[in-house]
Amino acid sequence: MVPLARAASALPGADGDKLQQLTNINDINRLLHETIARERAIEAELDKQLGRRNELERDIHLLNATTSEVLELVRADAEQLFNNVQPTAQLAARIGGRVQRLDQLQQNVAETLDLINLILDRTHCVSGVQQAMGLQDYDTAADHIAKFLQLEQRLSGTAQGADAGQAEEQRQLLLSAKAQLEAVVTQRLEEAVSARDHAAVLHFVQLHKPLAAADKGLSRYIDYMRLVLGSKARELYQSLDTVLDSKATAAAAAAAAAAPARKTPVVTQTFTDVLSALLREFAVAVEQDEQLLTATFGAAGLLEVVVGVQAECDTQGVRMLQRFVEARRVVQLVSEAQSRKRASSPAPGAGGVADTRAPTKQLELLIQELVLLVQRSEEYTNFMAGRMRDAVAAESEAVQKQSVAAAASLQQRHRTSSGHVDVVTASKEAAATGIDPSIAVLQQHLGQAEAKLRAGPFAVGVRELLGHYMSLEELYLDNTTDMAIRIDEVVSGSLTSSMVDDVLFILKKCGSRALVTHSIHCVCAVLGQLNDLLANKFKGALAARLAGGPSKLLSAAPALLGVGDAAGLAADGSAGAGSSSIEHATAINNIDIAAEYIQKLRQELEGYSERLFTSVADQDRLRSVLVDMTKTAADFRAMCNMALEAVADGLLPKLRPILDEVGTTSYQLSDTDYSGGELGTGWVSRLAAGLQLQLNWLQPLLTAASWETLTLLLLNKLITRLEVLLGRKVFSQLGGLQLDRDMRSLVAAAGELTTHPVRDKFARLTQMAIVLSLESVEEFLDYWGDDTGHITWRLTPAEVRGILAQRADFSRDTIAALPL
Repeated sequence: MVPLARAASALPGADGDKLQQLTNINDINRLLHETIARERAIEAELDKQLGRRNELERDIHLLNATTSEVLELVRADAEQLFNNVQPTAQLAARIGGRVQRLDQLQQNVAETLDLINLILDRTHCVSGVQQAMGLQDYDTAADHIAKFLQLEQRLSGTAQGADAGQAEEQRQLLLSAKAQLEAVVTQRLEEAVSARDHAAVLHFVQLHKPLAAADKGLSRYIDYMRLVLGSKARELYQSLDTVLDSKATAAAAAAAAAAPARKTPVVTQTFTDVLSALLREFAVAVEQDEQLLTATFGAAGLLEVVVGVQAECDTQGVRMLQRFVEARRVVQLVSEAQSRKRASSPAPGAGGVADTRAPTKQLELLIQELVLLVQRSEEYTNFMAGRMRDAVAAESEAVQKQSVAAAASLQQRHRTSSGHVDVVTASKEAAATGIDPSIAVLQQHLGQAEAKLRAGPFAVGVRELLGHYMSLEELYLDNTTDMAIRIDEVVSGSLTSSMVDDVLFILKKCGSRALVTHSIHCVCAVLGQLNDLLANKFKGALAARLAGGPSKLLSAAPALLGVGDAAGLAADGSAGAGSSSIEHATAINNIDIAAEYIQKLRQELEGYSERLFTSVADQDRLRSVLVDMTKTAADFRAMCNMALEAVADGLLPKLRPILDEVGTTSYQLSDTDYSGGELGTGWVSRLAAGLQLQLNWLQPLLTAASWETLTLLLLNKLITRLEVLLGRKVFSQLGGLQLDRDMRSLVAAAGELTTHPVRDKFARLTQMAIVLSLESVEEFLDYWGDDTGHITWRLTPAEVRGILAQRADFSRDTIAALPL
């Protein structure tokens, strides 16, 4: 037991109590061998550690040794290195100081040479100005004066002693020559303005810049352009008055001769042509001198010119617009239209056909002229704004390039002798250049110029025209739509009446005309009017045509015939259809085609507007308006489906005799009865013939989409009725097989009536036949469940149990115990 106890203490984690309980000699031997092996491993590790004893003792001895000798050696080496490097450092410092002094002297020499050159250039400018003035070479004289003024800025505060007196003398000479040249340039410029010599005006205006009078020259150029453009505008206005007076006289004479219509279009184009010519003059005035003005005065100068020209455009353009409003009596027409709208509005289709064609035609011509005036004005405004933006963008790009070049120059200037850049000094000087703020100022100037362009009196006048246009367009929509509804007639050979095509054509024309104005507010307002007219007046007129319900259409429905007679009626089509039935069918077709046309109109208008208005905000606003038109089309489609459903409700009673036959048919069949059912003389063939009879006579009267919808609606109602009738019957297995055969025949017959798939509509009846044709209740489990094939059951478990209960030979208890 002693070795066993030692083994217990040797093994880690061994439980002494468990070892005391060992009784098997094999377990004891195994434990003893493991203990001996562990003991040998421990002894080997101890021998290894004892073998390193000498090495450890030597390391400990070395650690106790002193390090003073090593430190003395390091100190000696460091002193020797210092003595060797110190003379070299002192020599380098002396050489560096001399290099800095030489560099400073060289810089002083360069500055002195530059100063001498500037003094010589100043003297050359004085002599050059005197010589150029003697030769009347004003361009050269202006260049010398501009150069002298630049030199004065660079030489300010540097002249001393005798040089100061010479500099002041030269300065006085140049100022005298500058004053003399300014007087000559001013005189010649006024002469060029009086003579309307455009080239000379540009030449002398340019000379103001080197004379440090750019603002004065630019202001005089703007005055000149306003003078020229005002003169041309007055000529156009006088020609317009002449044309209007002559046309008025001709119109009066033509009215006396009862032939006024031929002269109207000529007068209509007068204002459009004159305003287009006027705006073209203003646009050309800016475009022809744009490059010269930008090169001389910069983009800011071009902005001032555009603002000045626009000021004249405001004066002359407003005058032209006021003349148009007076001549066309626009305000009076708008006021009268609003008064008539408030007073009363004739109901669609009421009364006789009033002769409103001439006023409507004149109104349309006026609206077209208004739209053209607004379009030309918008094109002019966009052109001028584009010129300004392009000029500012070009100058901003040039300034940015100069900024990059200046930054590189500053880095090169502040590069130290070691090759590094003095970043702090270079950054301060770069920030002091003010390049970026100049771009910001230019952008601010651009914003102010565009604001004046788009908010001036002429722009306000154009917006007033837009308001008149929207009022007149609303009146035109009401008049033409009422007319189209009143003169509605069925065209021979057409399934719809004229009202649908006429109204949708009017709406498309008005919507497209609104897009021409390029005004998002105007477009949204007109599109809202279109949708309001569709959803109220037009929809009401179509609904009024459906008054009386489907009885007018079904009055011509044929009575049930024999199976062989259905084909004959199908070939004859609508032979028995009267005018009332055709009228009701046309009303249904009108709604169907109107829903389709409204959706197409919405898509076309959306496509046009997305190409015209590119901003996200404008497109979102347009979609919010056009989505109402989509809802209106859906309302029309729903109204058409309701009308067709009413027709289907009226057709179903005509199939009642056949459905009554279904109710009396027995499906508890014997072998003989089942074999007789193969002849196809049962209720299925008569029902298929009745369906064909009741639907085929309507096919020539309805559109293809309406007829297909009616067929599907009638099938849905028929299937629902068949489910109720067949759900009351008692079946045998052969009866279930016969029902399956009947359903296949009925699906095939219904599939020939329409191009739409109908098998899914008969799915419940087909599955009902499958359940009723089973040999046993348990066989149904082979068809039920997720892993039983491709059948998607439309029947609920409760309905399945109810159908199984219709089998006379199935046990109720077995059906109830069926695990579904």
